[in-house]
Amino acid sequence: MNMEPQKICLVGLGYVGLPLAVALNKHFSVVGFDVNEKRINELQQGIDDSNEVSNEELNHSSIHFTTNPTEMNNCNFIIVCVPTPIDLHKKPDLSYLELSSELIGKNLSEGSIVVYESTVYPGVTEDVCVP
Repeated sequence: MNMEPQKICLVGLGYVGLPLAVALNKHFSVVGFDVNEKRINELQQGIDDSNEVSNEELNHSSIHFTTNPTEMNNCNFIIVCVPTPIDLHKKPDLSYLELSSELIGKNLSEGSIVVYESTVYPGVTEDVCVP
């Protein structure tokens, strides 16, 4: 089995996902997926309002930014970088993780590898994320 990624999809283009997408794009073909259409439109124009990466870096990248989850099925390596905020009682909100896992499960190609970069407690990957 060839473990070399042909195309990588980053799910969640916030302060973790976007810089990782830009770094990986220096060596691999990258799809950047986010459900926030406004964010994707800005990134497609080479603008990062969060200033996580420079606009110059974005303009020199070949990242394909999209809100279309079906484009994940063209990727053999998927990295999930969605937030897992906690409430006042320190209970994590797993809704972003659940939504992204559901979208990935519906669009996952056989043999693809999924990596969760999001911070979670033990057991979440098996109990919440597995399609």
